[in-house]
Amino acid sequence: MTIPDTPSPESEHVMNTTRRHLSRPWKLALVALATVWTQTANAHHSFGKFDMGKLTTLSGTVREFTWANPHTWLIVIVKRANGTTEQWALVGSSPNMMSRWGWNAADIKVGDKVVVDVHPGRDGTPIGSLQTVFLTNGKVLADPAGSTGQALAGGPGHLPTKPQGQPYK
Repeated sequence: MTIPDTPSPESEHVMNTTRRHLSRPWKLALVALATVWTQTANAHHSFGKFDMGKLTTLSGTVREFTWANPHTWLIVIVKRANGTTEQWALVGSSPNMMSRWGWNAADIKVGDKVVVDVHPGRDGTPIGSLQTVFLTNGKVLADPAGSTGQALAGGPGHLPTKPQGQPYK
């Protein structure tokens, strides 16, 4: 029996059909993986964990300020009315976006006293989305989160001169 140098049209058809059927599970797996990854990326950038309809004013001392991608973080130790303290983790926009709005990595230092307006966590944990930071030197910094287009590129409009949220107790 001799093996032909070129496959017959029938055997080529069988091989192509087999390749198509074998690659179908891989295509489905790839689509499923892309779907999961997209949902994860979307969840990462969601503000769903914050009550964006509520604004709370915190007064405290900076424990840490992280100026890094993908988000900046401000960790503040807040003294409550009953004398206890809480550590709040506040997420901000990216350094690139914040610098367009007048922020600088050197603006906030460990030990600084700050007053911060935040959208607090929905579940009552001490987390929040930054809105405005009031520094003791009088500087007011707004976070560009949620801004788009010209509003994002142009920087903040009118900045408040005093906190706008409900005082945290």
